[in-house]
Amino acid sequence: MRFILALALGLCALGSPARADVFSMFETGHPRFNGDHELSVTPDTDGIYYIFADVNGVSTRFVIDTGSDDVVLTRKDAQRAGIDISKLQFSEEFDAASGSGTEADTTVRSIAIGSLAVTDFPVSVEEDGGASLLGMAFLRRMKSVEIRSGRLYLRW
Repeated sequence: MRFILALALGLCALGSPARADVFSMFETGHPRFNGDHELSVTPDTDGIYYIFADVNGVSTRFVIDTGSDDVVLTRKDAQRAGIDISKLQFSEEFDAASGSGTEADTTVRSIAIGSLAVTDFPVSVEEDGGASLLGMAFLRRMKSVEIRSGRLYLRW
């Protein structure tokens, strides 16, 4: 065990790609880049696939959610990404597996996961609750989405 910890700490002192691979072994949501246009993530202990993406340059943890039509930000994540919540109209109702509520539509300048980036992207902001969701509006832009040997792969 000490060897593994020493190895991890040693790799953390290396450049960013090595650090990202080390952290992806210990914390879910940090993607592992497998090539120029492929990344993969492992599920959390709860079986859910999480991924960190930069929204307007701010790191945000998302649930990869094929059951969500939209990319959804929590109020807190939207504020951290520089969205002025006071200017949003929370008038759209939604029903989801996790419950129902109201949301507002807006656009973010960018959503990026390493070299995978989209600009001027429409998102919904939930008035209350939950987790930020990386839904089908984003996933449909992928060349493929696949779960193989327990890992979720995105190719673009």
